Amino acid sequence: MNMPTPEDTLTWSDAEYFAFEAMSASSLKQLLKSPRQYQHHLLNPKPKTLNMVLGSAIHCMTFEPMHFDARYAVWDGESRRTKAYREWKERQEMAGRTCITVSEHETARRVAQAASRHPLMLDLLGHPGTQVERVIVWQGLFGLCKAKIDLLHCSEEHGLVVCDLKTTGTELDEHTLQQSMGRYAVHLQLWHYFEAACAYYGRTSEVTFDSRLMALYAQTAAPHDTTACELGPETVAQVRELYADLAQVYSSCTELGSWPGQPAERLIEVPAYYTQLK
Repeated sequence: MNMPTPEDTLTWSDAEYFAFEAMSASSLKQLLKSPRQYQHHLLNPKPKTLNMVLGSAIHCMTFEPMHFDARYAVWDGESRRTKAYREWKERQEMAGRTCITVSEHETARRVAQAASRHPLMLDLLGHPGTQVERVIVWQGLFGLCKAKIDLLHCSEEHGLVVCDLKTTGTELDEHTLQQSMGRYAVHLQLWHYFEAACAYYGRTSEVTFDSRLMALYAQTAAPHDTTACELGPETVAQVRELYADLAQVYSSCTELGSWPGQPAERLIEVPAYYTQLK
């Protein structure tokens, strides 16, 4: 497989990106669960849910608003269960557009507006050192790798910034965000993006004082609050080791042609608060 150049990937559509076979952040998250889960993920890609469609619409409206009308069609009729909707949807999809409702469009507009007004976005969106929805393909620890970074920035003024926009229906307190970032392996995703950025800019993957790995969370429900979460130094050190360990697992599984799942048995101690009378 030929290695695409940065010029090639600059114009890739989502379909071209997903069709290109390489290790992605979403695949890494499955590998973290188990090698068997990773293999299942590759062979059984999940269709987009309504929440995923809304998230993609928010991303487009935040980072590429000039392309929104070409990529999305807004249904202003009645239920999506009607024949009229199905016929309209078929026409829109043949034209390459994703279908959303008026309500979803309004939510996307409000969330994108809130995200765009965050101080981080005000500083970086439109800055000459910023690229949005940047696709990078490189040779890394997992062989051929790929990433699509929401916001990639590099300048003397702000240093190197990797930022991913996350939409959520939950609260934005510190505990909830810690749990969410850990559960959904956002730290692993951001490190994969950092590896991509280092390959793109010709840097070594050493985190320096001018490197920031960030997730910008935006609520999908009113008041559409936002907060930027930067990985702390301890997490960065740990996720770097995790990334290298996963590369070793991947290499071993590839070499042996074996992709094991969960352990056959576990010894479990249920927390005491589940075994006592309230």
